[in-house]
Amino acid sequence: MKTTKIFDVTEKARIYHVLAQMSSSFSSIIRYCVDLEQAGALTPQAKDRFQAFTVEVQGELNLEILEHMERIEIKDWARGGKVREKWEKYLRNEPKQSSKKKPRHTR
Repeated sequence: MKTTKIFDVTEKARIYHVLAQMSSSFSSIIRYCVDLEQAGALTPQAKDRFQAFTVEVQGELNLEILEHMERIEIKDWARGGKVREKWEKYLRNEPKQSSKKKPRHTR
């Protein structure tokens, strides 16, 4: 059985991996703000403000990336479903339905 388009799971995995790394980095920024407050380099108000800014930027990035990934996942889900349906028809020995019109014979 032949599929019409190759699933690019490597690219998807790379995007999800980068997203996880970014989330970890944002978490580090939040913790560093606490460290800087404890060291006296940030006031409690500045720490709270910069942590809020960090969470806002993280949320905006996540939303942008995940909206992009949702479109890809929906297309892959639909494409994969078509492959699965063809496979199930094959297993049930159902004949293929041709999308081409048969030529009419003229006498």
